[in-house]
Amino acid sequence: MLSVVRGIVNFGMRYPQPTGAPITIVWNFTNRCNLNCLHCHQDSSPTSSGSELTTSQVFKVIDSMGDAGVAILTFSGGEPLLRRDLYDAIERANDNGMLCTIASNGTLIAPEVAKKLAKAGIKRVEIGLDGARAETHDFLRNKLGSFEATIQGIMSCAAVGFDELAITMTLHSKNINELGETLVLAEKLGATRFYLNRLIPAGRGVEALYLDVTPKEKIEALETLYNKFYESVTKGFGMQCYARGMTYYARLGYERSKGKVFTVSEALSGYEKMFQKKFGIEISKIVRKLATGFGGCSAGLTYAGLTASGDLLPCVPASSIKLGNLLEQSLEEIWIHSELLNYIRNRKALKGSCKICAYNDLCGGCRYTAYIVHGDWLGPDASCPFGPKILNA
Repeated sequence: MLSVVRGIVNFGMRYPQPTGAPITIVWNFTNRCNLNCLHCHQDSSPTSSGSELTTSQVFKVIDSMGDAGVAILTFSGGEPLLRRDLYDAIERANDNGMLCTIASNGTLIAPEVAKKLAKAGIKRVEIGLDGARAETHDFLRNKLGSFEATIQGIMSCAAVGFDELAITMTLHSKNINELGETLVLAEKLGATRFYLNRLIPAGRGVEALYLDVTPKEKIEALETLYNKFYESVTKGFGMQCYARGMTYYARLGYERSKGKVFTVSEALSGYEKMFQKKFGIEISKIVRKLATGFGGCSAGLTYAGLTASGDLLPCVPASSIKLGNLLEQSLEEIWIHSELLNYIRNRKALKGSCKICAYNDLCGGCRYTAYIVHGDWLGPDASCPFGPKILNA
């Protein structure tokens, strides 16, 4: 709440409302990874190099985020478990009042690793599972045996009992037929949340775009996802399903439920168990009421990316667009005064199909995709499978 107030002070009352500092930062904690996935937007691999912070510098950056009021810090990569100081960093972030989560490929999470993560302070674990069969998952992960190792990692986390166990799946033409089976498998393994990602045109993901699904297939996949999400909401139990990089999932949910049950900012609905326990079941009504105030792509509004060398990014895939380094400037200084972020925040100036769409306040399109395709962060989202919704049309 304090970050919202600071946002109003720094940016004025506006829709959508930027916060005074990112609520969530996703940190590519290392450039290295034990896998070499076809779709990796960070171009990470076992041989990846590039500048990375020392442990003392990591602590300084974490303290900067804590001072700014960052609420949620996700340790990502690369594979964050490859850094030996990960547990120390998690403890430092916890001491700074941040809710800590980790995004991993799961292959290194043996039972004792899962326990160490929980002891250090991780509350939510997110693991990629890209199909219901070994050959499907291993194809995208580019390594035989990764499916079985990932399954074991998920089981290790389920046994520990984190606040949330999230499974992510990157949708493409060779696994779309397994979406339903993957949802079933994820829930069977103990997942409480499921994210469907799309191929992102960054890093090796550019070369993997030949695997992308058609607009019709994408809509069908989102329908499958939403049906599961709606069921979990109406029944009050079950795995909740969200979409990433596809802000139009909110539109689909809004239309299917006539404005009753839909997601906001790709990861929020008000029906999350962890939020309902803290704020009560009425939080879903509050989220619906304020949806246009923080809906759509959260880049520059409530979220930012961070590189392994401490550079702030508009979003994680935009790894070459460095806004400032947290070793040299405060997070608030960069966040408030960045010309690029202030340009991205002006959602009333959206262009093309996003400008004329009736859902531009709830969806608004992926700003990074607009930049990559059109060279303009406020351009139309070329990944949208629907096209603009015109009122009275």
